[in-house]
Amino acid sequence: MNSFWNGKRRYVALLLFLAGVFVALVVPPVIPFIQLPGENLPAGYDIPFTDIRITNTLVAAVIVWILLLLFVVYIARRRPSDGSEVPPGGFYNMFEALYEGLMGFIGGIAGGPHFRLIFNMFMTIFLIVLLSNWMSLVPGIDTVGFIHAHTKEKFDPATEEYKVITTDGFEIYQGFLGISYVNGQCDWISPEDEAAADATALARAETAALAAQQSQLEADAYQRYQAAHGGHGDETHADEASDDHGDDHATETDASDAMAMARQDVLNARTAEKQARRDRGCYTGVGLSSWEDGYEQAEKDGKKAPIPLHPDPKSEDAKRVPWVVLPWVRVASTDLNMTLTLAIIAVVMVQYVGVKALGIGYFTKFFNFSTLFKSPLGGIDVAVGLLELIGDFAKVLSFSFRLLGAMFAGAILLFVMSFLVPILPWPFFILEFFVGAIQALVFALLTAIFMQLATISHHHDDDHDHADAH
Repeated sequence: MNSFWNGKRRYVALLLFLAGVFVALVVPPVIPFIQLPGENLPAGYDIPFTDIRITNTLVAAVIVWILLLLFVVYIARRRPSDGSEVPPGGFYNMFEALYEGLMGFIGGIAGGPHFRLIFNMFMTIFLIVLLSNWMSLVPGIDTVGFIHAHTKEKFDPATEEYKVITTDGFEIYQGFLGISYVNGQCDWISPEDEAAADATALARAETAALAAQQSQLEADAYQRYQAAHGGHGDETHADEASDDHGDDHATETDASDAMAMARQDVLNARTAEKQARRDRGCYTGVGLSSWEDGYEQAEKDGKKAPIPLHPDPKSEDAKRVPWVVLPWVRVASTDLNMTLTLAIIAVVMVQYVGVKALGIGYFTKFFNFSTLFKSPLGGIDVAVGLLELIGDFAKVLSFSFRLLGAMFAGAILLFVMSFLVPILPWPFFILEFFVGAIQALVFALLTAIFMQLATISHHHDDDHDHADAH
């Protein structure tokens, strides 16, 4: 530890920390648009010679395979050519220790003639899942990508035409070198909704003013009633008769003041709400405008421009649509396609090693009709075989959804905590580091265990019991 911190690397670590603090304080954090399937990259990013759109999770999977290829080349070049050569230090020694430890561990579980096949499958799945999971810890993954207008086309039965509608998203702003940034402090509000909210505030202000006027009139009337029946006799009535005109004028003045104050309180609250958004750099203006004076009248005159489907982020149309970040790369293990594919491969390999070890008789594990007409309990063997078949299909679901659920939840946790605590989310990154390693180990270990169980004849215990009986 001392050699590390006494070297130049401590300055690198300090520089990275200060850079992280600077970015956290200057760039508003934003939670990327979260959805379960992988997002399609924009038009033009298709798989060559096909019309299939590339997804950001596919990009991540390709990166993982490239990293594995480079890793294999590195290990092959660093590996000693014979036993007399001294192995190099550093990362190679760490990997060799890990490799030998895992080999010994799996050897204790799946030793035998099929050990090499089982261990190779274990190590391959372990490395693929581990690199996929740890990719979520790399800065820029899931957060850097295309600025995407969150709009879609919907068929309108009334006009029998497609129209562009907006969903949820954020506002954007232009930053350094003309790069567009999503403003995570400003949820996008359509101009129509903003004008409608202003109109609602104006209506609430009028309602509050009328209610204040009514309340003031009732209070003044009650005071006059109390004065008229306060036990002062004819003198009181005489005084009241002489001051009727002055009292009416004072009552009207008080009611007018109460109306103005109630109206202004509501309008001030709405203005303060808009000012707070304005202070965060949002598009919102501070002044209030009536719906009828703005968008409704423009709509009646036919002057209201349609919502753009693919607006330019640097144009005024950018203010009329919500925006989200479409990441270039998203962690592959947060996509069901990737986890389901690995699960299917794992279960197919279980069947393969079972057939390789036991031959075609392996399938009697699932379809055991040999004792159906020979023993009163033959039906139980058929039922058990069907349960085994259902169990193997269930392995596909358990494999895929276990990994998907853990990693998808972990990615959301990192998004949210980086948004809430942008400077110091390190404990959650450390947590995700260990969760990613544990999930990779569990997935690969279960595959190895199921492969080993598939090599054991399911008739072994029955034969052993028959031998003991004789």
